[in-house]
Amino acid sequence: MEFKEAVSFLYSLIDYEKKKGYVQSLDEYRNFLEKFDNPQHKLKNPILIVGTKGKGSTAHLLAGGLQSLGYKVGLYTSPHLIDIRERIKVNSQKIPEEKFAKYICELKPYIEGKRGIRTVFETLTLVAFLYFIEENTDFAILEAGLGGRLDATNVVNQLLTVITNISYDHMEILGNTLTKIAWEKAMVIKNSNPVIVGNQHPQVYRVIQKIADEHGARVYTLSKFTKYKILDYEVDKIVVEYKGIRKPCKFILNQGGVFQAKNIALSALALEVLGHENFNFESVRIEGRFEIISRNPLIIIDGAHNVISAKRLLTSISKLLGKEVTFIFGINSDKEVQKIVGEIVKFNPKEVIVTRSSSPRAEDPERLEVLFKQFNYQKVVKCDKAEFALSKAIVNSKKIIAFGSFYLAGEIKDAYQRKFGGI
Repeated sequence: MEFKEAVSFLYSLIDYEKKKGYVQSLDEYRNFLEKFDNPQHKLKNPILIVGTKGKGSTAHLLAGGLQSLGYKVGLYTSPHLIDIRERIKVNSQKIPEEKFAKYICELKPYIEGKRGIRTVFETLTLVAFLYFIEENTDFAILEAGLGGRLDATNVVNQLLTVITNISYDHMEILGNTLTKIAWEKAMVIKNSNPVIVGNQHPQVYRVIQKIADEHGARVYTLSKFTKYKILDYEVDKIVVEYKGIRKPCKFILNQGGVFQAKNIALSALALEVLGHENFNFESVRIEGRFEIISRNPLIIIDGAHNVISAKRLLTSISKLLGKEVTFIFGINSDKEVQKIVGEIVKFNPKEVIVTRSSSPRAEDPERLEVLFKQFNYQKVVKCDKAEFALSKAIVNSKKIIAFGSFYLAGEIKDAYQRKFGGI
């Protein structure tokens, strides 16, 4: 099986990233894993990360911190921007095309002819398990996809649980209150191993603590066990002073976004709880999070797609670039579109180009344009495709930010690379 054929087969399966709905139980997936001798139990030192915001960045930071100490680290994240292999990496290197195709070929007979039996995410998760085992990784960093309790990653017996900030997202699946959403995510706690928790609403803390207590797991909260502050920030760097449970230190991330300070501190606390020190994050590269894809003109892409992430992104832009920026904005229709548009209008950028990704869930640019004008913001134009929006922005602006979904960020990056090459 060739790589393209493997990807084509994978996308013939159910994809809950692109359609509504979700699995109702992990029992069938566990039965499926038994056919492959339960690889989830053979992973060395799995670390499971759940949350609403920051889990992808935290996963990359944890992996980078462990790599800086000389460990071989498997990293499983989602979504991808351009190449599906971005989701499965060992020591920052994407799974080779031939390996990816080999695993899909091995899995295919157990899926084919049984319509709907497995999802894209479940299949990718199994590929990650098999690859990390074959590569004999020292650690397996696993970012949950949606929720936690019913997520395919929740079949591992993790060494450590990390819970990043929990807020409103995927409410049609996880519930419409913070308490319900927190419960869905915190239900990944399944043993007495430590739980590292980012800043949360008091209701969320209570839910996490209750479930952790039931398992005898100690909870380490960012607010109680660390102090940190930003010493310096630039468009492509942030320097953080940190004091956790070991000696004080300074961390450098060669990527912009003041919102990354919390993720750096949370990752450092997790590594300290595991007993590590003298690690660093200087080699970490996080695609799709305040990622510079061009310097002239300056083009930054970000996957911010809910209110909190949009606010954090806008704060970073204001501090680093000012207001004379052009936004390329596209978002999925099941997000809090009106609230995010309201935040953009309050920011008052030079111009907003509304567009859509190729996702079937993407909001219509015409509706976005109407929404901006209802907020009495007139500096808005619409483009039906992301690549057209990019071309228009490049003509009119030297500072461009594309955000609203990872799909949009990926399509902007792909369009730029095809037209102009890399940075």
